Amino acid sequence: MMATGDWLLLRLPADAAESPEWVVTDPAGALLPQSAGADLATLAAGRQLALVVPAGDVALFHVQLPPGNETRLQQLAPYALEEQVSQDLDQLHFAVGARDAGTGLVPVAVADRDSMQRWLDAAQAMSLRPRALFAESDLAPLLPGHVTLVISPQQFILRDGTARPVALPPDDPQLALSMLPGTGADLAAVNLVVYATPADWPRHEAAIEALRPQLASLRVQLVSDGLLPLHAQGIAASAPVNLLQGAYKPQAVAVNHWRRWRVAAGLLVGLLLLHAAGSLWELRQLRQTAAGLDAEVERVYGSIFPGQRPGPAPRRALETRMRAAASGGSPAGGMMPLLAALAAARQNVPVATLQSFTFRPGGLQLRLAAPDAATLEQFSQALRAGGYAAQVSSGRQHEGGFEGQIDMTAAGS
Repeated sequence: MMATGDWLLLRLPADAAESPEWVVTDPAGALLPQSAGADLATLAAGRQLALVVPAGDVALFHVQLPPGNETRLQQLAPYALEEQVSQDLDQLHFAVGARDAGTGLVPVAVADRDSMQRWLDAAQAMSLRPRALFAESDLAPLLPGHVTLVISPQQFILRDGTARPVALPPDDPQLALSMLPGTGADLAAVNLVVYATPADWPRHEAAIEALRPQLASLRVQLVSDGLLPLHAQGIAASAPVNLLQGAYKPQAVAVNHWRRWRVAAGLLVGLLLLHAAGSLWELRQLRQTAAGLDAEVERVYGSIFPGQRPGPAPRRALETRMRAAASGGSPAGGMMPLLAALAAARQNVPVATLQSFTFRPGGLQLRLAAPDAATLEQFSQALRAGGYAAQVSSGRQHEGGFEGQIDMTAAGS
Protein backbone atom coordinates (compact mmCIF):
# COMPACT_ATOMS: atom_id res chain seq x y z
CA MET A 1 0.00 0.00 0.00
CA MET A 2 2.88 2.37 0.76
CA ALA A 3 5.94 3.12 -1.40
CA THR A 4 9.33 1.90 -0.25
CA GLY A 5 11.88 4.24 1.30
CA ASP A 6 12.91 5.81 4.59
CA TRP A 7 10.33 6.95 7.13
CA LEU A 8 9.92 10.03 9.27
CA LEU A 9 7.73 8.89 12.16
CA LEU A 10 6.01 11.70 14.05
CA ARG A 11 4.05 10.94 17.23
CA LEU A 12 1.25 13.40 18.00
CA PRO A 13 0.69 13.64 21.78
CA ALA A 14 -2.71 13.21 23.43
CA ASP A 15 -2.19 16.63 25.06
CA ALA A 16 -1.88 19.39 22.45
CA ALA A 17 0.33 21.35 24.87
CA GLU A 18 3.05 18.67 24.64
CA SER A 19 5.71 18.65 21.93
CA PRO A 20 5.59 15.91 19.26
CA GLU A 21 8.25 13.16 19.17
CA TRP A 22 9.91 12.00 15.95
CA VAL A 23 12.47 9.52 14.60
CA VAL A 24 13.91 8.74 11.17
CA THR A 25 14.15 5.06 10.14
CA ASP A 26 14.93 2.89 7.15
CA PRO A 27 12.15 0.72 5.59
CA ALA A 28 12.78 -2.03 8.18
CA GLY A 29 12.36 0.34 11.13
CA ALA A 30 16.06 0.70 12.05
CA LEU A 31 17.00 4.16 13.33
CA LEU A 32 18.99 6.42 10.99
CA PRO A 33 21.38 9.18 12.04
CA GLN A 34 19.80 12.63 12.12
CA SER A 35 21.32 15.96 11.18
CA ALA A 36 21.68 18.24 14.19
CA GLY A 37 19.34 21.23 14.06
CA ALA A 38 17.34 20.02 11.04
CA ASP A 39 13.67 20.97 11.16
CA LEU A 40 10.84 18.53 10.47
CA ALA A 41 10.07 19.91 6.99
CA THR A 42 13.70 19.29 5.98
CA LEU A 43 13.71 15.78 7.48
CA ALA A 44 10.46 14.94 5.66
CA ALA A 45 11.88 15.82 2.24
CA GLY A 46 12.36 12.60 0.24
CA ARG A 47 10.93 10.45 3.02
CA GLN A 48 7.56 8.95 3.79
CA LEU A 49 5.91 10.73 6.69
CA ALA A 50 3.73 8.74 9.09
CA LEU A 51 1.75 10.24 11.96
CA VAL A 52 1.40 8.08 15.08
CA VAL A 53 -1.69 8.94 17.13
CA PRO A 54 -2.72 7.89 20.67
CA ALA A 55 -4.02 4.33 21.04
CA GLY A 56 -7.06 5.41 23.00
CA ASP A 57 -8.38 7.47 20.05
CA VAL A 58 -8.52 4.56 17.56
CA ALA A 59 -10.57 1.36 17.93
CA LEU A 60 -9.26 -1.78 16.19
CA PHE A 61 -11.39 -4.71 15.04
CA HIS A 62 -11.23 -7.92 13.00
CA VAL A 63 -14.39 -8.51 10.94
CA GLN A 64 -15.68 -10.87 8.27
CA LEU A 65 -16.21 -9.02 4.98
CA PRO A 66 -16.90 -10.32 1.45
CA PRO A 67 -14.23 -9.99 -1.25
CA GLY A 68 -13.62 -6.52 -2.62
CA ASN A 69 -11.07 -3.75 -3.11
CA GLU A 70 -10.17 -1.17 -0.46
CA THR A 71 -12.98 1.22 -1.43
CA ARG A 72 -15.59 -1.54 -1.39
CA LEU A 73 -14.47 -2.87 1.99
CA GLN A 74 -14.57 0.65 3.43
CA GLN A 75 -18.21 0.90 2.37
CA LEU A 76 -19.12 -2.43 3.98
CA ALA A 77 -17.16 -2.05 7.24
CA PRO A 78 -19.66 0.33 8.95
CA TYR A 79 -22.49 -2.18 8.47
CA ALA A 80 -20.40 -4.96 9.98
CA LEU A 81 -19.51 -2.84 13.01
CA GLU A 82 -22.67 -0.77 13.58
CA GLU A 83 -23.54 -2.78 16.73
CA GLN A 84 -20.02 -2.53 18.15
CA VAL A 85 -19.54 1.24 18.05
CA SER A 86 -21.40 3.68 20.27
CA GLN A 87 -21.20 6.80 18.08
CA ASP A 88 -23.26 7.58 14.99
CA LEU A 89 -21.67 6.02 11.94
CA ASP A 90 -21.65 9.40 10.17
CA GLN A 91 -19.28 10.74 12.85
CA LEU A 92 -16.76 7.93 12.35
CA HIS A 93 -14.10 7.14 9.76
CA PHE A 94 -13.46 3.49 8.85
CA ALA A 95 -10.19 2.24 7.34
CA VAL A 96 -9.36 -1.34 6.31
CA GLY A 97 -6.14 -3.34 6.17
CA ALA A 98 -4.98 -6.45 4.33
CA ARG A 99 -7.18 -9.54 4.74
CA ASP A 100 -5.67 -12.28 6.93
CA ALA A 101 -4.82 -15.21 4.63
CA GLY A 102 -5.47 -17.77 7.38
CA THR A 103 -8.73 -16.57 8.94
CA GLY A 104 -10.16 -14.49 6.09
CA LEU A 105 -10.83 -11.64 8.54
CA VAL A 106 -10.21 -8.01 7.58
CA PRO A 107 -8.61 -5.59 10.09
CA VAL A 108 -10.61 -2.36 10.51
CA ALA A 109 -9.49 0.81 12.31
CA VAL A 110 -12.16 3.28 13.45
CA ALA A 111 -11.53 6.90 14.45
CA ASP A 112 -13.67 9.95 15.11
CA ARG A 113 -13.78 12.26 12.06
CA ASP A 114 -13.14 15.31 14.27
CA SER A 115 -9.96 13.63 15.56
CA MET A 116 -8.85 12.81 12.01
CA GLN A 117 -9.23 16.45 11.00
CA ARG A 118 -7.44 17.64 14.14
CA TRP A 119 -4.45 15.39 13.44
CA LEU A 120 -4.20 16.46 9.82
CA ASP A 121 -4.54 20.13 10.81
CA ALA A 122 -1.66 19.67 13.27
CA ALA A 123 0.51 18.25 10.46
CA GLN A 124 -0.47 21.07 8.11
CA ALA A 125 0.47 23.63 10.76
CA MET A 126 3.99 22.15 10.62
CA SER A 127 3.97 22.25 6.78
CA LEU A 128 3.90 18.44 6.65
CA ARG A 129 1.92 16.12 4.35
CA PRO A 130 1.65 12.63 5.86
CA ARG A 131 1.48 9.53 3.67
CA ALA A 132 0.16 7.38 6.54
CA LEU A 133 -1.57 7.69 9.90
CA PHE A 134 -1.24 4.81 12.36
CA ALA A 135 -2.61 4.14 15.85
CA GLU A 136 0.32 3.53 18.22
CA SER A 137 -1.43 0.36 19.46
CA ASP A 138 -1.39 -1.03 15.90
CA LEU A 139 2.41 -0.71 15.87
CA ALA A 140 2.90 -2.79 19.02
CA PRO A 141 5.39 -5.66 18.56
CA LEU A 142 3.87 -8.85 17.13
CA LEU A 143 5.69 -11.97 18.39
CA PRO A 144 4.22 -15.37 17.39
CA GLY A 145 3.54 -17.52 20.45
CA HIS A 146 3.91 -14.57 22.83
CA VAL A 147 1.82 -11.85 24.41
CA THR A 148 3.48 -8.43 24.24
CA LEU A 149 2.78 -5.70 26.80
CA VAL A 150 3.89 -2.16 25.94
CA ILE A 151 3.80 0.15 28.97
CA SER A 152 3.17 3.84 28.36
CA PRO A 153 2.25 6.54 30.90
CA GLN A 154 -1.38 6.50 29.73
CA GLN A 155 -2.15 2.80 29.17
CA PHE A 156 -1.09 -0.79 28.70
CA ILE A 157 -1.03 -1.93 25.06
CA LEU A 158 -1.38 -5.71 24.74
CA ARG A 159 -1.44 -8.03 21.75
CA ASP A 160 -1.02 -11.75 21.25
CA GLY A 161 0.38 -13.49 18.20
CA THR A 162 -2.81 -13.23 16.11
CA ALA A 163 -5.37 -10.68 17.39
CA ARG A 164 -5.50 -6.92 16.98
CA PRO A 165 -3.99 -5.08 19.95
CA VAL A 166 -6.06 -3.67 22.82
CA ALA A 167 -5.40 -0.63 25.03
CA LEU A 168 -6.34 -0.85 28.73
CA PRO A 169 -5.85 1.35 31.82
CA PRO A 170 -2.36 0.91 33.40
CA ASP A 171 -3.69 -0.19 36.80
CA ASP A 172 -3.62 -3.97 37.19
CA PRO A 173 -1.48 -6.07 34.80
CA GLN A 174 -3.12 -9.35 35.88
CA LEU A 175 -6.58 -7.99 35.11
CA ALA A 176 -5.35 -6.61 31.78
CA LEU A 177 -3.93 -10.00 30.77
CA SER A 178 -7.12 -11.81 31.75
CA MET A 179 -9.16 -9.43 29.54
CA LEU A 180 -6.97 -10.01 26.46
CA PRO A 181 -8.93 -12.28 24.07
CA GLY A 182 -7.45 -15.78 24.00
CA THR A 183 -5.71 -15.73 27.40
CA GLY A 184 -8.70 -15.84 29.77
CA ALA A 185 -7.86 -16.48 33.38
CA ASP A 186 -5.26 -19.17 32.54
CA LEU A 187 -1.93 -17.35 32.60
CA ALA A 188 0.13 -20.55 32.81
CA ALA A 189 0.31 -20.75 29.00
CA VAL A 190 1.22 -17.08 28.50
CA ASN A 191 4.75 -16.16 27.37
CA LEU A 192 4.85 -12.47 28.24
CA VAL A 193 7.30 -9.93 26.79
CA VAL A 194 7.17 -6.48 28.41
CA TYR A 195 8.47 -3.31 26.75
CA ALA A 196 8.88 -0.19 28.87
CA THR A 197 11.07 2.88 29.18
CA PRO A 198 13.43 3.10 32.17
CA ALA A 199 11.23 5.93 33.49
CA ASP A 200 7.95 3.95 33.35
CA TRP A 201 9.18 0.49 34.42
CA PRO A 202 9.76 1.12 38.17
CA ARG A 203 6.10 2.08 38.67
CA HIS A 204 4.89 -1.32 37.43
CA GLU A 205 7.86 -3.57 38.21
CA ALA A 206 6.54 -5.05 41.47
CA ALA A 207 3.07 -5.87 40.07
CA ILE A 208 4.44 -7.49 36.91
CA GLU A 209 7.23 -9.43 38.65
CA ALA A 210 4.59 -10.80 41.05
CA LEU A 211 3.00 -12.50 38.03
CA ARG A 212 6.19 -14.38 37.08
CA PRO A 213 5.24 -17.62 38.98
CA GLN A 214 1.86 -17.69 37.19
CA LEU A 215 3.27 -17.24 33.66
CA ALA A 216 4.93 -19.70 31.32
CA SER A 217 7.71 -17.12 30.85
CA LEU A 218 8.37 -13.43 31.46
CA ARG A 219 10.92 -11.25 29.68
CA VAL A 220 11.33 -7.51 30.27
CA GLN A 221 12.98 -5.27 27.67
CA LEU A 222 13.78 -1.68 28.61
CA VAL A 223 13.80 0.68 25.62
CA SER A 224 16.16 3.48 26.55
CA ASP A 225 15.43 5.49 23.36
CA GLY A 226 11.69 5.64 24.10
CA LEU A 227 8.72 3.83 22.59
CA LEU A 228 8.72 5.59 19.22
CA PRO A 229 11.67 3.58 17.79
CA LEU A 230 9.81 0.44 18.92
CA HIS A 231 6.70 1.63 17.08
CA ALA A 232 8.80 2.32 13.99
CA GLN A 233 9.67 -1.38 13.74
CA GLY A 234 5.96 -2.18 13.71
CA ILE A 235 5.46 -0.49 10.32
CA ALA A 236 7.35 -3.33 8.66
CA ALA A 237 6.49 -6.14 11.10
CA SER A 238 2.89 -5.62 12.27
CA ALA A 239 0.96 -4.76 9.07
CA PRO A 240 -0.78 -1.73 10.64
CA VAL A 241 -3.91 -0.19 9.13
CA ASN A 242 -3.27 3.16 7.43
CA LEU A 243 -6.15 5.48 8.42
CA LEU A 244 -5.52 7.77 5.44
CA GLN A 245 -8.11 6.18 3.17
CA GLY A 246 -11.18 7.40 1.35
CA ALA A 247 -11.69 11.13 1.83
CA TYR A 248 -8.42 11.35 3.79
CA LYS A 249 -6.21 9.68 1.19
CA PRO A 250 -3.21 11.89 0.26
CA GLN A 251 -4.06 14.18 -2.65
CA ALA A 252 -1.51 12.87 -5.13
CA VAL A 253 -2.77 9.32 -4.65
CA ALA A 254 -6.38 10.48 -4.95
CA VAL A 255 -5.67 12.26 -8.27
CA ASN A 256 -4.16 9.13 -9.82
CA HIS A 257 -7.04 7.09 -8.48
CA TRP A 258 -9.55 9.45 -10.15
CA ARG A 259 -7.77 9.18 -13.48
CA ARG A 260 -8.10 5.40 -13.34
CA TRP A 261 -11.83 5.82 -12.63
CA ARG A 262 -12.23 8.10 -15.68
CA VAL A 263 -10.86 5.35 -17.91
CA ALA A 264 -13.24 2.81 -16.36
CA ALA A 265 -16.30 5.10 -16.22
CA GLY A 266 -18.00 3.51 -19.25
CA LEU A 267 -17.66 0.02 -17.81
CA LEU A 268 -18.88 1.18 -14.41
CA VAL A 269 -22.21 2.41 -15.86
CA GLY A 270 -22.82 -0.98 -17.49
CA LEU A 271 -22.06 -2.86 -14.26
CA LEU A 272 -24.14 -0.63 -11.96
CA LEU A 273 -27.21 -2.89 -11.80
CA LEU A 274 -25.12 -6.00 -11.20
CA HIS A 275 -23.20 -4.16 -8.52
CA ALA A 276 -26.43 -3.18 -6.74
CA ALA A 277 -27.71 -6.76 -6.77
CA GLY A 278 -24.41 -8.00 -5.38
CA SER A 279 -24.52 -5.39 -2.65
CA LEU A 280 -27.94 -6.58 -1.49
CA TRP A 281 -26.68 -10.16 -1.30
CA GLU A 282 -23.57 -9.12 0.59
CA LEU A 283 -25.61 -7.11 3.09
CA ARG A 284 -27.85 -10.10 3.70
CA GLN A 285 -24.76 -12.24 4.39
CA LEU A 286 -23.45 -9.59 6.78
CA ARG A 287 -26.74 -9.57 8.68
CA GLN A 288 -26.54 -13.34 9.08
CA THR A 289 -22.95 -13.07 10.29
CA ALA A 290 -23.98 -10.31 12.71
CA ALA A 291 -26.72 -12.55 14.13
CA GLY A 292 -24.14 -15.26 14.82
CA LEU A 293 -21.84 -12.71 16.47
CA ASP A 294 -24.72 -11.51 18.66
CA ALA A 295 -25.31 -15.06 19.86
CA GLU A 296 -21.62 -15.47 20.76
CA VAL A 297 -21.50 -12.07 22.51
CA GLU A 298 -24.64 -13.01 24.50
CA ARG A 299 -22.87 -16.19 25.65
CA VAL A 300 -19.79 -14.21 26.72
CA TYR A 301 -22.00 -11.63 28.45
CA GLY A 302 -23.68 -14.39 30.45
CA SER A 303 -20.31 -15.79 31.55
CA ILE A 304 -19.14 -12.36 32.78
CA PHE A 305 -22.45 -11.30 34.35
CA PRO A 306 -24.17 -14.55 35.45
CA GLY A 307 -27.94 -14.48 35.60
CA GLN A 308 -28.27 -11.37 33.39
CA ARG A 309 -29.34 -11.02 29.77
CA PRO A 310 -27.94 -8.27 27.54
CA GLY A 311 -31.22 -7.42 25.80
CA PRO A 312 -31.83 -6.96 22.05
CA ALA A 313 -28.37 -5.43 21.35
CA PRO A 314 -25.87 -7.69 23.15
CA ARG A 315 -22.70 -6.17 21.66
CA ARG A 316 -23.71 -2.65 22.62
CA ALA A 317 -24.77 -3.84 26.11
CA LEU A 318 -21.40 -5.57 26.68
CA GLU A 319 -19.50 -2.52 25.39
CA THR A 320 -21.47 -0.24 27.72
CA ARG A 321 -20.78 -2.42 30.75
CA MET A 322 -17.05 -2.71 29.97
CA ARG A 323 -16.74 1.02 29.22
CA ALA A 324 -18.41 1.86 32.52
CA ALA A 325 -16.00 -0.48 34.31
CA ALA A 326 -12.95 1.00 32.57
CA SER A 327 -14.01 4.61 33.25
CA GLY A 328 -14.11 4.07 37.00
CA GLY A 329 -17.65 5.44 37.09
CA SER A 330 -19.15 2.27 38.58
CA PRO A 331 -21.08 2.22 41.88
CA ALA A 332 -19.54 0.47 44.85
CA GLY A 333 -20.93 -2.83 43.59
CA GLY A 334 -19.47 -2.36 40.10
CA MET A 335 -16.54 -4.39 38.83
CA MET A 336 -13.80 -1.75 39.05
CA PRO A 337 -14.50 -0.62 42.69
CA LEU A 338 -14.69 -4.26 43.75
CA LEU A 339 -11.37 -5.04 42.01
CA ALA A 340 -9.79 -1.94 43.59
CA ALA A 341 -10.84 -3.15 47.07
CA LEU A 342 -9.52 -6.62 46.20
CA ALA A 343 -6.16 -5.15 45.14
CA ALA A 344 -5.93 -3.19 48.41
CA ALA A 345 -6.59 -6.33 50.44
CA ARG A 346 -3.89 -8.22 48.53
CA GLN A 347 -1.38 -5.52 49.47
CA ASN A 348 -2.34 -5.86 53.16
CA VAL A 349 -2.22 -9.67 53.12
CA PRO A 350 0.35 -10.49 50.40
CA VAL A 351 0.77 -14.15 51.44
CA ALA A 352 -2.78 -14.91 50.25
CA THR A 353 -2.85 -15.81 46.54
CA LEU A 354 -5.88 -15.11 44.36
CA GLN A 355 -6.66 -18.20 42.25
CA SER A 356 -9.84 -17.05 40.54
CA PHE A 357 -12.85 -14.80 40.94
CA THR A 358 -16.42 -14.65 39.67
CA PHE A 359 -18.15 -11.30 39.27
CA ARG A 360 -21.84 -10.81 39.94
CA PRO A 361 -23.45 -7.36 40.15
CA GLY A 362 -22.79 -6.14 43.65
CA GLY A 363 -20.08 -8.63 44.60
CA LEU A 364 -17.24 -11.03 43.88
CA GLN A 365 -16.79 -14.70 44.75
CA LEU A 366 -13.08 -15.23 45.44
CA ARG A 367 -11.01 -18.42 45.47
CA LEU A 368 -7.75 -17.98 47.40
CA ALA A 369 -4.83 -20.01 48.64
CA ALA A 370 -3.16 -19.19 51.96
CA PRO A 371 -0.83 -20.80 54.50
CA ASP A 372 -3.69 -21.37 56.93
CA ALA A 373 -7.31 -20.51 57.73
CA ALA A 374 -6.25 -17.55 59.94
CA THR A 375 -4.61 -15.86 56.93
CA LEU A 376 -7.79 -16.27 54.92
CA GLU A 377 -9.72 -14.63 57.76
CA GLN A 378 -7.19 -11.76 57.78
CA PHE A 379 -7.88 -11.26 54.05
CA SER A 380 -11.61 -11.19 54.79
CA GLN A 381 -11.02 -8.59 57.53
CA ALA A 382 -9.00 -6.44 55.08
CA LEU A 383 -11.95 -6.44 52.69
CA ARG A 384 -14.31 -5.44 55.49
CA ALA A 385 -11.93 -2.62 56.46
CA GLY A 386 -12.40 -1.28 52.93
CA GLY A 387 -16.15 -0.95 53.50
CA TYR A 388 -17.28 -4.26 51.96
CA ALA A 389 -19.09 -7.20 53.49
CA ALA A 390 -16.90 -10.29 53.32
CA GLN A 391 -16.94 -13.72 54.90
CA VAL A 392 -15.18 -17.05 54.42
CA SER A 393 -17.87 -19.37 53.07
CA SER A 394 -15.80 -22.54 52.61
CA GLY A 395 -12.30 -23.87 53.00
CA ARG A 396 -10.12 -26.93 53.28
CA GLN A 397 -6.69 -27.72 54.62
CA HIS A 398 -4.28 -29.65 52.43
CA GLU A 399 -0.62 -30.55 52.46
CA GLY A 400 0.48 -27.33 50.75
CA GLY A 401 -1.63 -24.96 52.84
CA PHE A 402 -5.23 -23.82 52.95
CA GLU A 403 -7.71 -23.13 50.15
CA GLY A 404 -10.97 -21.31 50.65
CA GLN A 405 -13.73 -19.16 49.27
CA ILE A 406 -14.65 -15.63 50.32
CA ASP A 407 -17.95 -14.03 49.34
CA MET A 408 -17.49 -10.28 48.99
CA THR A 409 -20.36 -7.84 48.49
CA ALA A 410 -20.81 -4.07 48.52
CA ALA A 411 -22.47 -2.61 51.60
CA GLY A 412 -26.24 -2.65 51.13
CA SER A 413 -26.12 -5.15 48.23
